Amino acid sequence: MRITQNMLNDRVLSDLTRAMNRVDRATQEMSTQRKLLRPSDDPVGAQRAVLTRAQLQANEQYRANISQARGWMETTSSTLSEITNLLHRANELLVEGATDSAGHEARLNIAAEIDQIVAAVKHAGNTSYGGVYLFGGTKTTTPPYDTTSEPAVDAYFGDNGIVAREIGPGVSVQINALVNVGTPPLLGGGGGDGGLIDTLRNISAHLRGGTAADAEALRTTDLRALQANLTRINEVQAQVGATLNRLDAAEDRVETTHEAATRLLSDTEDIDAATAILQLTTAQTVYEAALKTGASIIQPSLLDFLR
Repeated sequence: MRITQNMLNDRVLSDLTRAMNRVDRATQEMSTQRKLLRPSDDPVGAQRAVLTRAQLQANEQYRANISQARGWMETTSSTLSEITNLLHRANELLVEGATDSAGHEARLNIAAEIDQIVAAVKHAGNTSYGGVYLFGGTKTTTPPYDTTSEPAVDAYFGDNGIVAREIGPGVSVQINALVNVGTPPLLGGGGGDGGLIDTLRNISAHLRGGTAADAEALRTTDLRALQANLTRINEVQAQVGATLNRLDAAEDRVETTHEAATRLLSDTEDIDAATAILQLTTAQTVYEAALKTGASIIQPSLLDFLR
């Protein structure tokens, strides 16, 4: 087979093009710090990178959900502690007012303080976090209790809907404490439901009544009802604490999976700096050598001699 000058020229140009492409590839990898520049470079790696990025994005949302849920639950726990303190004070006043030595005037004064405790409980029931009400169920933009009307309105204006946050793949956790469900309900809405507000209103009424039956109710049914309310609050507080522990565990799990996914994505896409520098240097050296070799192979043309 006869090798012509044109064939040599074409071959040299083809080799130079390939060498130049390798230099360009190595330069792109160095400038972007990525070895996966397009899906065709590594189809399997590209698919892995897409799935890993989706997992990282989901983890970011889980992080945000856990952070919001923790803030919600910590505020709830603080509010329940405040209500517990009010309940303890009400219990002290009840014991004081139920004694035979307490006169009618003293009981009226105690009743007035009980009414103030009711107002404080309702105010605590209107606690908000991040602009939403914690104890209104899914009615997070409406105050659950009326704290301004005269005479006082004890009705509950929220609902019994559950507010939840997703803290993992297919895993949701309830973050709101329901105050108008249970036996007795946590706070309730008055009207004989046995909730804390209803119990305090009954105590206030019996303190003002002044009859023997009222005094007996203070020592028996009212005291038992208040203890039941305290037990209920302790139960809800325990549930809140358990949820906070679960959020901590979920956060640890998300952080672990996030770190693992980040490493996997880096292994799939990112270059090794030392290797990339060596590849770029080698590609440049090969290209320069190819240029010199090509210059010696390609023969001068007639125009070169005419110059």
